[in-house]
Amino acid sequence: MSIYFLLVYLHDVFVGMKNWTLIVGLLLAPSLAFTQELDVLLDSAVKSQVNSYTYFSKANSILKTNADSLNFLQAKTERVYKEGLNDSVIYFGKLYIQKLKDETIKQDAIFMARRLSRTYINQGVYESALEFAQLALKYAEQLNDANNIAFQLADIAVIYHDFEDYENGVKYGKLCFQRAVELGAESQHQAFCLNAIAINFDDWAKPDSALYYHFKVFELDPMPDSLSIQFTFNNIGNTLMKKGEYARAEPFFATSLKLARKRAIPYRYYALAGSFTNLGQLKSKQKQYAQASIFFDSALHYSLKSNSLEKIRDTYFDIYTFHKELGNFEKALSFQDKYYTLRDSIFRIERLKAVGEAEAKYQSAIKDKQLLEREADLLEKETRINQIIIIAIFLLITIGLLTIILLLNRNRFKKKQEILEKEKEIHLREAAIQSAIASQENERRRFAQDLHDGFGQLISALRLHLDQLDQEKNPENKMRIFEKTEQLIEEMHKEIRNIAFNLMPTVLINQGLTAELEEFVLRLNSAGKVMIKVSQFGINERLSELQEINLYRIVQEWTNNILKYSAADKIDIQLVQHEDSLTLTIEDDGAGFDIAKLYSSKGNGWKNMQSRINLMQGKADIDSREGQNGSTLIIEIPLQHTFAKQISAEYLKEGN
Repeated sequence: MSIYFLLVYLHDVFVGMKNWTLIVGLLLAPSLAFTQELDVLLDSAVKSQVNSYTYFSKANSILKTNADSLNFLQAKTERVYKEGLNDSVIYFGKLYIQKLKDETIKQDAIFMARRLSRTYINQGVYESALEFAQLALKYAEQLNDANNIAFQLADIAVIYHDFEDYENGVKYGKLCFQRAVELGAESQHQAFCLNAIAINFDDWAKPDSALYYHFKVFELDPMPDSLSIQFTFNNIGNTLMKKGEYARAEPFFATSLKLARKRAIPYRYYALAGSFTNLGQLKSKQKQYAQASIFFDSALHYSLKSNSLEKIRDTYFDIYTFHKELGNFEKALSFQDKYYTLRDSIFRIERLKAVGEAEAKYQSAIKDKQLLEREADLLEKETRINQIIIIAIFLLITIGLLTIILLLNRNRFKKKQEILEKEKEIHLREAAIQSAIASQENERRRFAQDLHDGFGQLISALRLHLDQLDQEKNPENKMRIFEKTEQLIEEMHKEIRNIAFNLMPTVLINQGLTAELEEFVLRLNSAGKVMIKVSQFGINERLSELQEINLYRIVQEWTNNILKYSAADKIDIQLVQHEDSLTLTIEDDGAGFDIAKLYSSKGNGWKNMQSRINLMQGKADIDSREGQNGSTLIIEIPLQHTFAKQISAEYLKEGN
């Protein structure tokens, strides 16, 4: 009898209140499978290295609602943002904002407006950057999102800094910190606010104020993760350097560089450019010009890869100043011209006006928002309590049904993914085994060929000379044959040394990896076709034998491939030891290539390198593009020991 009364009650609600939206919600349950399929496709499109276009095409073909289109545009924007395609970010981001007008604002809207703002900063279009930063702030205010409110106010302060309007930069930075504390934002976002204040004070020629706000970051409770405040170490070092306190500045730069290498692309390039620039300035001030030149070269390389006009502009100016100090006036003038050309393209009178108009629009929007909030409060008070209760009941029923269906689909999808992952792992293991076997067979075949073609012929010639020596009676002829025999023995000795070097270099065994790489490079440079340079930082002791042999073979294989395929004129090999890891970087200026072809290649060279990297529990990152000059291989492996406390903590104590 109770079920009957429940059905009658539901009928009265649906018919009497005409609450058709709840009926639609119940009917939408079967569409969850479709939604999950779309989410999986878009997630794969963003993360895939080689099949992104295929995933996006499939996802585009099954779009049904405006919400689906928003999800598609969000994923597309995220993908092109990761690839540094600024024009594409602006195109897809603006389409997203246009389609958002009739939808409920969610956190995704904040991130999309922020992407547009950051992209315009990279292009030096600060009025548009400010416009979308304020739009992101508006969305964050609507959601009452403390962290994103703080983040956007910090962004606005940084935009004013980049536009050299330091007074407004400090104003928004202090507003940012005040709101972050009031709303209870995370310490990481409070650190962003303090950083925004400090960098404006720093470039406003107020270093003591800058240091005050920088060091307040380390007083936050809880202390933010070191990677999230990498910029703080760099900025403290920069301010100390401006004050002439070089000894205190250097450890902060070293910590900043170490953390920058761990950041994700594309943020890594911007962070590395800043760290290398400051290290170049520091070494220049310490009169260590050779090392300063290396740091400035790295700074220019990474600033260009960052696609940030502001960073490229500042790097041009720093390199111009460096060459001017050295008396290299031709180079100095070249970089001075580049600096002013870029600077003039960013700062125009129209931009100053546009920024003022954007600020006025923002202040007006705040007033409009306050009026709308008051009206919304009045309407909310007029809503009948009984309607809220009834709607809540039906929402709970709907949510319960949807949750059951979602859990069933999620478990099915999870099991399918686990099966696929296991199959993938088995294929990878089989490929690694096959690669190792092929590598061993190739090495045996090459060794046998060297013995047969080189050493075997020399032995045959030696046997003939010995027969002649036994048969010859004339002393003078015997002496000539004996001299030729000695030459053959010397050639045999050289051949044995070459074969032994290829199997296992003596220098590598006795003196270590760095010494062997220098000898390897010396052999290649002697041909005069390419200039190879080896440099190392922080390596004070030998690595394990396994690590040294594998790293040497990786350098040998990658360098030979560069010489064979890329027609490079210059190759830089760099080893940097950190506290608990070692980084190997190989850069060249030859022709770039499609990374996807490397992973799909049937050859054993790259597979052998991957097997060696996996054996050392390391990871590799390749940066190259077809049609562009230059390629970079970065390999990071863990060390088998650790150093003392983190350098940043030690220097912070000294700084205090």
